[in-house]
Amino acid sequence: MSVQEAKTVLEEARFKFQFYLKQKGMKPDMLAPVIGRSTTYVRQLLSGAASGPAAREHLKKLFDFTGYHGEIWF
Repeated sequence: MSVQEAKTVLEEARFKFQFYLKQKGMKPDMLAPVIGRSTTYVRQLLSGAASGPAAREHLKKLFDFTGYHGEIWF
């Protein structure tokens, strides 16, 4: 897989989760208390700007909370 293909796959995974949240009417300010972090941090998670083991765990927690079963992008 090329770098461009990998970037596309990651972008699609982020988009699918954001679309899922939009369909469910869940916004970052609603999700922040679930992981005990700020709304800004949730936005960073959703955009892929946050990284590392803690970000991965927070994202998994959001997946569980929202019932999402898609690809994780870390």
